[in-house]
Amino acid sequence: WIKSTMWTPSDITEPLAGTNQFPAEDYFPMGAKAARTLSEVSPRTYFIVLTNRDINSKSRNFRFQYSMHSPMANTSVLSFARLQYTYEGSPASHEVVAERVAKMLLRIIGEMRLGWKRGSDPSDLMYAPIMSIDDIDRMSLTHTIKTRKQRN
Repeated sequence: WIKSTMWTPSDITEPLAGTNQFPAEDYFPMGAKAARTLSEVSPRTYFIVLTNRDINSKSRNFRFQYSMHSPMANTSVLSFARLQYTYEGSPASHEVVAERVAKMLLRIIGEMRLGWKRGSDPSDLMYAPIMSIDDIDRMSLTHTIKTRKQRN
């Protein structure tokens, strides 16, 4: 079951020092906050917080992050800030952005709920590490679904 909520303002107002990136970890409490307002929430409910802000971890081990997960909080955060542009920085079409968001949402569900492991096949949804938008564009939902069905 998948349910969505209305837009919720974020309490996160300060980017990481010297950047325009916001700390991904600060979004994790939003899942628990949403849980208080929704019916049919159980301990198995998993929350995915979407943001249009660029994110990174507080440790800044990477240049940026598309997503970050907290299994303990049953929450992931997905930033679509970088999904909106081409590798060169020009705006991507709405169709391309929607496909990228769908891939990343399915990737989160696959990893956090279905137990899918990351791998080295660049055409698979679970390819890692994702280093650029080109990696996401290369991932194939058709290939991934076909491969997963064959394993089951």
